[in-house]
Amino acid sequence: MEPPNALQCELRSYQKQALHWMTQLEIGLTREDAADTLHPCWEAYHLAEGSELAFYLNVFSGEATLDFPSALQTARGGILADAMGLGKTVMTISLILANPGRGGMDLPKVAKPSQEDPNSPSGLQLCLQEESSIQSTNQIKDSKRSRSSAQLGGGTLIVCPMTLLGQWKTEFETHVVGGLMSVYAYYGHDRLRERSALTDHDIVLTTYGVLASEWSQPNFLEEGPLHSIHWYRVVLDEAHTIKAFRSNASQAVFQLTADRRWCLTGTPIQNKLEDIFSLLHFLRVEPWSNYGWWNKLVQKPFEDGDVRGLKLLQAILRPLMLRRTKESCDKDGRPILVLPSADMQVVECELTEAEQDFYQALYKKSKVKFDKFVEQGKVLHNYASILELLLRLRQCCDHPFLVLSRGDTAEYADLGKLANRFLVGGKDGSAINRPTKAYVKEVVEDLKKGNKAECPICLEAAEDAVLTPCAHCMCRECLFASWQSYGGGLCPICRQSLSRQDIITAPSESRFQIDVEVNWTESSKVTALLQNLEALRASGSSKSIVFSQWTAFLDLLEIPLKRKKFQFVRLDGTLSQQQREKVLKQFSSNTSILVMLISLKAGGVGINLTAASNAFLLDPWWNPAVEEQAIMRIHRIGQTKAVSIKRFIVKGTVEERMQQVQARKQRMVAGALNNEEVRSARIEELKMLFR
Repeated sequence: MEPPNALQCELRSYQKQALHWMTQLEIGLTREDAADTLHPCWEAYHLAEGSELAFYLNVFSGEATLDFPSALQTARGGILADAMGLGKTVMTISLILANPGRGGMDLPKVAKPSQEDPNSPSGLQLCLQEESSIQSTNQIKDSKRSRSSAQLGGGTLIVCPMTLLGQWKTEFETHVVGGLMSVYAYYGHDRLRERSALTDHDIVLTTYGVLASEWSQPNFLEEGPLHSIHWYRVVLDEAHTIKAFRSNASQAVFQLTADRRWCLTGTPIQNKLEDIFSLLHFLRVEPWSNYGWWNKLVQKPFEDGDVRGLKLLQAILRPLMLRRTKESCDKDGRPILVLPSADMQVVECELTEAEQDFYQALYKKSKVKFDKFVEQGKVLHNYASILELLLRLRQCCDHPFLVLSRGDTAEYADLGKLANRFLVGGKDGSAINRPTKAYVKEVVEDLKKGNKAECPICLEAAEDAVLTPCAHCMCRECLFASWQSYGGGLCPICRQSLSRQDIITAPSESRFQIDVEVNWTESSKVTALLQNLEALRASGSSKSIVFSQWTAFLDLLEIPLKRKKFQFVRLDGTLSQQQREKVLKQFSSNTSILVMLISLKAGGVGINLTAASNAFLLDPWWNPAVEEQAIMRIHRIGQTKAVSIKRFIVKGTVEERMQQVQARKQRMVAGALNNEEVRSARIEELKMLFR
């Protein structure tokens, strides 16, 4: 299908195919045919032989009605699951231009979903009940009225991660004839919270965070600007964001009212098969949008190793999902997309003698704790604690200073907020022995002045100081060593019961226990990275992206980069949307900026980084799909140079063994293991990492 003239770019052949496919899914049956066609989830029953009077029963949910349920209410939309970098954004823009509209104008009102959790016992009971009771016509009509009261006339709502707001706006400005479509970014404290302000625009851009925030307000369905509008089309970019269907962001998305729905994601399944359920629930794909049926016929058989579960899922997705990769070919056998080459290398680093001693000491200490869990048969019960041990080992491979980082000191940097937590008794208000106001005031004053508290256990100045919910300050290691159990124990001062999760890192200006500037030394991995960057700088102006999952490591990397006079920018989760846009623009347009430091979480989705042709992944991630997403920020449409990707692995450490764990995860995703095997595989993986 050729795109409308309003699109100011040439679509590739596979993109034109996507435009045709998306348009057909949105059109569905003609209005006349759909109005006369019975919805596929319903069956008609005549009250008497030869009688024209009939009632209709939903064979999956048990709902009954005397009103004819037409196919007009079937799902319209689907999942565009092309691999990263194939141009899902421009395909969506061409669809919007080809089929603009206003919510509720050409379709009957689409019923809002029930606010009941799809996984709740009552939800399961309803969907799996064997006997169905007939509701009265009045009950059904009242239900329909209450669920379809959204104001008509909304255009297209696009929901995306915050990092991508600016990119979507830029893409509309670049690819659409000027003035043809009005685009409004509904984000920030100064956003206009009036429905009329949103319905006045053809395109409204917002984030999952804004949506979740408004969903949590009282009467959000009637008064929330986003939820009270009947949208023509809702598009979820990076739709795997809602993979956890119980999360606030997912629940907020499910409650939107729209005629047409789309999910854009290069990774519809990231960790487990259940990830796809959220997408089907959002798309209203009956009956699979009901967790009971999904779990009974897809999820459970798959977990039990029954191939029929996976085959059924493939049948469900076949008409709903379009996926092409860079390796896909057209009907003549030619690749659908030809990009410059991408060279992937693994850079093996060796620890120095001092680093090796530090790593081995940390490893032995961690292995003792792990072996204790194995001996007690409580490995999976202590999964979070074991991951914490592994976290420190993995950080040690990047730089020993990371092991001396103080956790998240930002959460309670606001000392007023910290004081309030002590006084109300923790996050859930459950503390038994709350400290007095006078004592809390004294503690907070000491923190303000930067005074080092004396640890009541070792009687020295507290190192890596932590605060208990009862506002007592001490060394982290001293406190943990005083407990008999790894997960928790008693406060050494007031004997109140504590858990590791209750402990707060004492706020400090530095997130490290030592002065990293004064004591700076390069780790083997940092040395290898700098050698690569120096070689690239000497050879020309090739730009590089440096990925790490730890912002504390990015803090450390800034030290040698500044000392070696590298001009660089940084993108992480602390930046506002405007700051992110500024950083991306600087990196693309300023030829003297050769390096961008990015946290894997902030930079691994959606953003276009084709200004760079080198990627350095400094630490392996559990999920290889996350690494792949990061790489695709560079190797995608618009890239004109050969791309070099280097993954740094420290030999003889937990990083090397993580490669084997990734291979096992791929087997699980492929469905080669049943539920019991998955359980034992997790234990075997952990043993593999601590062998």
